Amino acid sequence: MARQQKDDQILELARTLREAPWCEEYEKMVSGMLYNPLHPLLMEGRHKARCLAYNYNNLNPSSAPFDKLIETQQEMLKGILGKVGPGTFIEPPFTPDYGCNIIMGENCFMNFGLTILDTSLVIIGDRVQMGPNVQIYTAGHETSVLSRIKFVEFGLPIRIEDDCWIGGNVVILPGVTIGRGCTVGAGSVVTKSLPAYSVALGTPAKVVKTLPSVEEELADPNNPFRNMPDRED
Repeated sequence: MARQQKDDQILELARTLREAPWCEEYEKMVSGMLYNPLHPLLMEGRHKARCLAYNYNNLNPSSAPFDKLIETQQEMLKGILGKVGPGTFIEPPFTPDYGCNIIMGENCFMNFGLTILDTSLVIIGDRVQMGPNVQIYTAGHETSVLSRIKFVEFGLPIRIEDDCWIGGNVVILPGVTIGRGCTVGAGSVVTKSLPAYSVALGTPAKVVKTLPSVEEELADPNNPFRNMPDRED
């Protein structure tokens, strides 16, 4: 359900984002309140995102050596997303709604076909990985038919914390937080928040296993990954 007042914490974070289409309707939109998606500034914001995404998705892979191509794509991502950390890469095609409402941390990898409806903020931590065709939906609608006739909607923020693995064809719904170190199995639909270090599967996704924390893994002398070399950027 839509919120009845603005979310000061979300608005404070939104003020740090690149080229957000700031207006009263934008403030309501990212806060989770009912808003008018046909406001001219919001429509302009979505149009800009489509233009930037088109250029990103249609970059000729043979136009430059691999390392230069990656540099170009990462620079283009800085123009699409609200914030993005170094070492993060999204395989095209990538379909954002606004783009500017997405925050991605460092060294993330998202495979082909990522769709993000960033009506509200999508906050993704460091070292998050996603399989193909993941869909992240902050956009929500009331069940009232009259609300659709009036053409109002709302959005609730989604958070994916550090070191998560999101399997292919996963759908993540509005308002969900996925805690640090979670694994979400392919094809799952995440309707509720998941605690840190969980393995969740199914529709709706349910926790089937709890994982050791990073600190516990590092303290385990028998952990096969403990002595592997760190990633080289």
